Amino acid sequence: MIEKMNIKSLGIFIFAEKIVAFQSENLQPWTLLHIKGGDFYSHQDHLSSFDIVLEDISDNLNLKEKLANVKVSVIYQQGKDDLIVDSIKSLVAYQCSFWQIINWESISQYARQILELDNQFFDTKTIDYQLLQDHILPLVWHENSIEHQQQALATLRQEKHELEHQLALMHSDAEQALAQQVTQLENEKNQLQQQIMETRSNLQRLQQPDLESLLAYLPVIFKDFWNVVRPDELSVIVGVLNPPTIPSPYHSPNLSTVQQKKRQFMALSETSQNKILDLCRELVTHHSMLKVHQEFKVLIGALD
Repeated sequence: MIEKMNIKSLGIFIFAEKIVAFQSENLQPWTLLHIKGGDFYSHQDHLSSFDIVLEDISDNLNLKEKLANVKVSVIYQQGKDDLIVDSIKSLVAYQCSFWQIINWESISQYARQILELDNQFFDTKTIDYQLLQDHILPLVWHENSIEHQQQALATLRQEKHELEHQLALMHSDAEQALAQQVTQLENEKNQLQQQIMETRSNLQRLQQPDLESLLAYLPVIFKDFWNVVRPDELSVIVGVLNPPTIPSPYHSPNLSTVQQKKRQFMALSETSQNKILDLCRELVTHHSMLKVHQEFKVLIGALD
């Protein structure tokens, strides 16, 4: 378990042509990591690229236990699925137990909304390192964002307490002025509390399993999944506009494919597995015809 006073985090971006890495320790600002002596690594879609990056980072940071005590976030651009599969294998090989995979399009869209930025600020061919450092990475681990807001609220309460103390020492005119300030601070506190609630809600939506993960695992967890749940139903549940395109007639995966996906599922973090299983339980409550495949039933039960 990571000690609170020594929390090291890595943020690794897999873009269309480049891999970029940052580090942070004990919630300090993120700093760019050099990979093979440069600001980025040109992966050229080689499956070994992520392993090369991890090895270089581990050597440069003198991580004796590899990534066992490091939080790793992999932010990937759409279309880099093969590299993502390889990155999971590499993380497991480097003993990393605190990791998450985040879709770049989703988190950049969220950042654009809260920062009110245009698309031009998110050009992945000419990477804006400062933008990633200051505005994207602070959103990666949600507890950091909430902790900052909680600290701001604590400061606000302290200011309110000091103003109330001054209020008791002053006469009517000064008391009225200070009362107005206290009222303003109360309003600001309420606004800050509302922002924290909205941030929690947004981050919860951000951490829902993405459609790609569900398309990869649902048809092997359940028998004849697409014969029971329509693609448009699944898109509504996940909250995406365009339903996935599923060939018709749909042929269920064979036993070899199911066993392979079962091994990949077991390699996911407990958090990622639970997100998928929670959605599976929700589906079962609305679709009684869904039956767990025998291979997965041994692993996850009947989802009762």
